Amino acid sequence: MAEKKLSLQTAAEEDAEFICKMMLNKEYQKHYLERLLHKSVEEAKIKIRESERDAKKGKGFFFIVLLGKKKIGVLDIYKINSKDKRASIGYGIMNEEWGKGLGTKICALGVKYAKNNLKLHTLEATADPNNEASRKVLEKNGFVLLGTVKDYYFDRGKYTDRDLYWKVLE
Repeated sequence: MAEKKLSLQTAAEEDAEFICKMMLNKEYQKHYLERLLHKSVEEAKIKIRESERDAKKGKGFFFIVLLGKKKIGVLDIYKINSKDKRASIGYGIMNEEWGKGLGTKICALGVKYAKNNLKLHTLEATADPNNEASRKVLEKNGFVLLGTVKDYYFDRGKYTDRDLYWKVLE
């Protein structure tokens, strides 16, 4: 049996329901900043429209990740700094797809896109210090842990730390 191929498709408004379904899952929410969770289809559509504007300006790109034809996650390349040729990268996967190595492959697709299509030099990513799976995804993709940033985000009524990762795209 042939392995299904992972691919990226630019997020469109018709993907809002999928994004919302993924983000409303309680297990998924444990690892995601509350302010980034889309709690309704309309909120997801707003994010998609914002990402379309960012893409036109070269400031960011928001993708749906497909395994074959099945939507399984999202990939976000954002905060693109064209002068210094760097950006941030983030990803999310439907929790029923966790533990299959897909996060590592999705991140690799994002790194490849950033290097080959956007001609970026460096990428940064943050991870919850308690989210071992996400940290491993970054490390398997050659990201180096720069350290833990204390009180990086204000989330759910308190400040939270984040591990800061960096990768030079060579």
